[in-house]
Amino acid sequence: MQTVFDQAWAAHNGRHDVMTFGGEAIMVHRAGVGRPLVCIHGWAMGGLSFAPQLALIDHGFEIIAPDLPGFGDSPVAEARNTIATMANLMRGLITDLDLSDVVLVGWSMGASVAWQLAATSSARLKALVSIDMSPRVAPEDGWDFALSTSMTRETIELAVQAMRSDWTGYCDLFLDRILAEPKAEIRTAMAALAAQADPESASQAWLSLMQFDARAQLAQIQVPALAIHGGRSVLYPKTVGHEIARLMPQCRAIVLDDVGHAPNLEAPEAFNAHLSTLAKRGPPAPTLCQHITA
Repeated sequence: MQTVFDQAWAAHNGRHDVMTFGGEAIMVHRAGVGRPLVCIHGWAMGGLSFAPQLALIDHGFEIIAPDLPGFGDSPVAEARNTIATMANLMRGLITDLDLSDVVLVGWSMGASVAWQLAATSSARLKALVSIDMSPRVAPEDGWDFALSTSMTRETIELAVQAMRSDWTGYCDLFLDRILAEPKAEIRTAMAALAAQADPESASQAWLSLMQFDARAQLAQIQVPALAIHGGRSVLYPKTVGHEIARLMPQCRAIVLDDVGHAPNLEAPEAFNAHLSTLAKRGPPAPTLCQHITA
């Protein structure tokens, strides 16, 4: 059965091709013609989850949404799934497709991949958008923006064991935390994507995410950026966007009040409008970076 994600890509004449970058084969979903919008999905998801951003085709964008290795329709990678290896793969995609003026969008874990990429090579980038993510997921003394302050090495290992032993059950609990309001069609579509993921690849990515710390990297990112967060997200405090904007020279934060962890899915019109404005105009001067509510 087709989900609302599948239907949207079909309605926009989406193309779905297996491509090889750096020796790794991945599925790449594409639609439209224009400025490339490279969208990196969140943990357990896939590129099809950016279906609501297909509306940006009418504003001069080409949507390019790969499935990371072991997620969606991409095969398991030869290399271990880490934030660094996934960023290298996305860099290969941008280079091999000879893309320029790229607007890079990362949702949740995808934001970590996008930050890693942008901090190490931003020559082909026009702008960057992160979606409801913290630069450091694991807790640390004095850090108020972790996924959970009660997280320990033992609880992380227990989570990995649960992923490997009961992937469907683990994902059900995870997906219940994404949306601020129940939306059956979106929830069903996300569950279908999660069901495609390889549990071992997902657990590798999760462990890498627990070790990842982008705070120093944010200062190295020199492209206009937005940190868009959900005011009702239960994963991260909405104030983390302001912290990201403080650390990143050309970034500002936007909070969409009535949505959760997926502003791109829950408030697509507002999300798309902010993204389009960023791509055309850029953010305010660094001294004017601020946390605004939209």
